[in-house]
Amino acid sequence: MGDWTPEAAEAIALCEQWAREVRADIPCDIYLFGSAIYQDGDQFDAQLSDLDIVVKFHSGLEATERAERIVALRSHKIMLELRMVPCLHRMNCEDPGVSVLPITSLELLANVHKSKSRHFFTKNIFFDLLNGVETISIPTAGTSSLSDEARQALEFAQDVRNHFLAVSANRTGGLAPFDGPDPLPKALVRTAAQLVPEVEAGSWYDTRYGLEYLWDELSRRRSESAELRQLHRKISIRRGGRGHRQPLSDFDQLLLAEILYDRATACPVIPMVTWEIRFVGTSPSASERDRLVEELRSLVPDAEILGVFDGSIIIRLRSSKRSFVTMRRLQELQVLPKFFKVAGVDLLDLENGERFAGFSTHGAIDRIAERISEWRPQSHDGAMESEASLARWLTDWLNTDEQLSTATLAREALIGEFERPLRADILLQFAQSGGEQRLAIELVRVRYRRDFFSQLGRAQRLGVPTILVLVGVPDKLSSLEPDIRALSALDVNIRVVSVALDDG
Repeated sequence: MGDWTPEAAEAIALCEQWAREVRADIPCDIYLFGSAIYQDGDQFDAQLSDLDIVVKFHSGLEATERAERIVALRSHKIMLELRMVPCLHRMNCEDPGVSVLPITSLELLANVHKSKSRHFFTKNIFFDLLNGVETISIPTAGTSSLSDEARQALEFAQDVRNHFLAVSANRTGGLAPFDGPDPLPKALVRTAAQLVPEVEAGSWYDTRYGLEYLWDELSRRRSESAELRQLHRKISIRRGGRGHRQPLSDFDQLLLAEILYDRATACPVIPMVTWEIRFVGTSPSASERDRLVEELRSLVPDAEILGVFDGSIIIRLRSSKRSFVTMRRLQELQVLPKFFKVAGVDLLDLENGERFAGFSTHGAIDRIAERISEWRPQSHDGAMESEASLARWLTDWLNTDEQLSTATLAREALIGEFERPLRADILLQFAQSGGEQRLAIELVRVRYRRDFFSQLGRAQRLGVPTILVLVGVPDKLSSLEPDIRALSALDVNIRVVSVALDDG
C-alpha cells in the first residue's frame, strides 16, 4: 500500500479522531479534501497547508436549528485548531489552519459551493473521515440543479457559514459584528433582492427590495424561536423603530443567512442527467465535430459538453432531465437528423443503470482499450514484468493491425513541458484525423483502494488522453466500480480498463 507522507498521515489521523467526536454530537457525514489527501499528501505542508473539511448535515432543519448546529460545530472546530498546533508543530496560532464547510443535502445535490464552482463536489477526491474511504465526488452530488437566483443565495449562505467558523486557535477571526449605517449588510440584501419575484426591469439588485423581502420573512417567522424574535426586534430598531440600536452579532448574521437559505430552497429543484448523442452518416472531421457541438448547444442551451469521442461522432453531455426528455421526443418525431443535417441520431441515457459506458465509439483509443481488456497478466509478476508484458501484448497487436500498424510505442516516456517532466509507463503515438495522437497508458496494481486514487491524480496531470489499467483481484476491482463510473462521466480524457487476476 502506498503510504501517506508522514505529515499528511498525522493530519489525517487527527481529523479522523475529530470526526468521530463531531459525529457523536451532530448527525452528519464528514469529508477531508485538498492537499492532505492529494497524491498521497505530497503537497501538504504541516506549517502552511490548511485542512479542508466538508460537513454534510443529515437532518432537514429550519433556520434556527441549522444556526445552532453550526454554533456547536464551531466549538468542535476550535478544538481541532488547538490540537493541530502541537500535533503538526504549527507555529502560527493567529490564522485558521482548518476550513470547515457545513452543507445540506440540497447543496450537495445541486453542487452548490461558495466559490461558485458548479463541479466542486463531483470533480474532487474526498476522504470519508468516518469510514476511511476515498471517493471521486461525494455520493448524490450534482444530480440536480437550481435556478441561478436560488443558487447565488445558497452560495452566499454557505460563504457566511464558512466565515462564521473561520476562528483560529487563539479564538480570533470569524464574522465581525456589523454596525454600519444600513439596517442590514448590503451584500446580504443585494443577494436577497434577486429572489424577489416579479420585480421591474433593472431592479434585480435593488437593496431596498432585498431589505423588505428579508424583513417580511423575518416578521412572518418571528414566533418560531426566541432567537428569531430577538433578531426581529433588533432589526426593527435598526430600521428606525424606538429602542437602543445594537450591532448585528456574528450569530445574527448567520441566522439571517439561514433565513435566506430557507427562502431560496422554496425554488424548484431540477433533476440532471448525463447522456450521449451519436451522429450517424457524417465524417469525423474536426470541422464537422465543431459544427455539431455548436448546433447541439443551440438546441440544448443548458447542456454542459463533457467530451467528444472519435470514431463515430459521439458527444457526452450533462443537462436538465427536462432537456433530455425534449430531445427524446424530437428523436421520436424523427426531426433531429434533419436539424443536424446527418443521416441519423441516437440518444442514450447514461444513468439508466444498464449502459453507463455509453455508445461504443470504435475510435483508435476505444479499440486500444478493448485490446488491453483482453490482456491476462501473471499474478506472480512484479510491476516491471507486468509493464513489459503489456507492452509486448500491444506491440504484437499493433504490428498486425491495419489501421494502427504505423503507431510507435515507447516505455518510460517523458511527457509534459514541466521543469520536471512526468514519466508515463507506456506512450503510444499514432495518426489520427487532424494530426498525431498521443496516448499514455499507466499500469496500476490494485492491492488497496488508495492505489487507484494515488495514480489518478498523477494521470490527470499528464495532460494527454490516458488509459489507466487496473490490475487486481475481482473483489478489489469491483469495489472501485462506482468511482470508475463517476470518473467516466466527468473526465473523458481518462479511461479505466480493469484486468482481473485469478488470484492475488
